[in-house]
Amino acid sequence: LLEKIMALTTQANKNSIGIASTETTAVFNTTYKAGSHSLHSGIYKCSKCGREIAFNKDDNPLPPHYSNNSCRSPEWKLFIYAQN
Repeated sequence: LLEKIMALTTQANKNSIGIASTETTAVFNTTYKAGSHSLHSGIYKCSKCGREIAFNKDDNPLPPHYSNNSCRSPEWKLFIYAQN
């Protein structure tokens, strides 16, 4: 069951999670290569292999995959937006 769930939260935190409006969904459709910078912090997911990473917009650029990953050129897409 847990393999199919992207994120978990407690019942108390459930109301803190929102759904993007049609005006804001464009940020979720942008694809970034490794080494790119994004203006948005959050969880990014590789659209090729499904690996997920936490990314802070004020940190380094989006990373490559680990050397043991068969997906050599990640295409990161914002999956969960973090308001920080």
